[in-house]
Order: sequence, then structure tokens, then C-alpha cells
Amino acid sequence: MAEQSKKLVHRRFPLIVRILLFVYIAVIVFFVGLMIGFGILDNPIEVFRLETWEHIINLTKE
Repeated sequence: MAEQSKKLVHRRFPLIVRILLFVYIAVIVFFVGLMIGFGILDNPIEVFRLETWEHIINLTKE
């Protein structure tokens, strides 16, 4: 029986680092998208105000 050589794959970035980097970039892209989308209507910084979200929720409930 021939021996199979086991190669150790050396990765540049470990799996957990890649997952955390993906989550970090996804969160940043999400907030940038919110700012761009809301910026069409009003001041983009106002998307982070609690009153803005309360107003949006009140509009959708009625």
C-alpha cells in the first residue's frame, strides 16, 4: 500500500480572521448603504438618529 503524503496547507490568513474581516466589511458596507440611500432624501448623518427610525417605524405601522 502506498503511503499518502499529508500536506499541511499554510494559509496566509486563518479562517477566523477571514470571517471577522468579512463581517467587519459587511457592517461597514451596510451603514454606507444606509447613508447613501437616506442621503437622497435628507442629510445622510440623520440616518443614525433614533428619532429618524422611530418616525420610519410609525409611518410603516399606520
